[in-house]
Amino acid sequence: MFPLGKPGPVFQIGSTGRYNQHQLITNVNARINRDISLTGSYVLNRAMSDTDGVGTFPAKPFDFTGEYGPAATDIRHRFSLNGSFNTKWNVRLSPFVIVDSGPPFDITVGRDLYGTTLFNGRPGIPNDPNKPGLIRTSFGLLDPNPAPDQRTLPRNYGRGPGSVTVNLRIAKSVEFGGERGSAATAQRGPGGGGEGRPAPGVFSTGATPQGGSSSMQAGRRYNMSISMSVRNLLNHTNPGSIIGNITSPLFGQANQPAGGGGFVFSEAANNRRLELQMRFTF
Repeated sequence: MFPLGKPGPVFQIGSTGRYNQHQLITNVNARINRDISLTGSYVLNRAMSDTDGVGTFPAKPFDFTGEYGPAATDIRHRFSLNGSFNTKWNVRLSPFVIVDSGPPFDITVGRDLYGTTLFNGRPGIPNDPNKPGLIRTSFGLLDPNPAPDQRTLPRNYGRGPGSVTVNLRIAKSVEFGGERGSAATAQRGPGGGGEGRPAPGVFSTGATPQGGSSSMQAGRRYNMSISMSVRNLLNHTNPGSIIGNITSPLFGQANQPAGGGGFVFSEAANNRRLELQMRFTF
């Protein structure tokens, strides 16, 4: 029976949580020439809190010591780069790269140590390295059965691996057909003749001999665009949430790939994916 005499747990939720964040954000834009432009950013971040939101509960219900630690958003380093490269044949390449350092994760014993019906009790830091039942981890010896007055690990003590995401878009536009509007007039030769104007029906990439866009690019009657998006170009699998239960054989590992919103895939497998798109306008 719980203290209030009810058959189920009663949780009290307050709004007194602490969250402190400091960031250094750097953005760089570079237009190297008319065919190459790059945009990059780097974020140095430090976020500390004693809660990760309304669904977070302290490990010890009557002692919040050790709850103040790295927040779930404490990703120390984040680098992103995107650009546009217009090649010799007017094929445009647009890469997008994101590199993140690892997020923190909480280390627990996987049991309800304090009768709260929650399995978020954290292991103790042993005073005696010869105590029976200690578990050796990459974080040192940890006690899955801490005494009530024993010091335990702080919240979100572990740190997971980083992630790398590389996407690429390849696009090509072809214009053909007769000219229309002011573009046709602009392409007439001296004296109103037809010099310098391709015959109707001849394909044109819309590029000048120097590789730039010509004034008639918007004046052709027909336009066909072909593009391909390559997601996860490197076919690299980013790990999902790290298992923090020290009694699990998978402690310190992830049993699923990263997924969700943003620029990471939400399907079960993060395999390389190609999407082809064709668009015809007239």
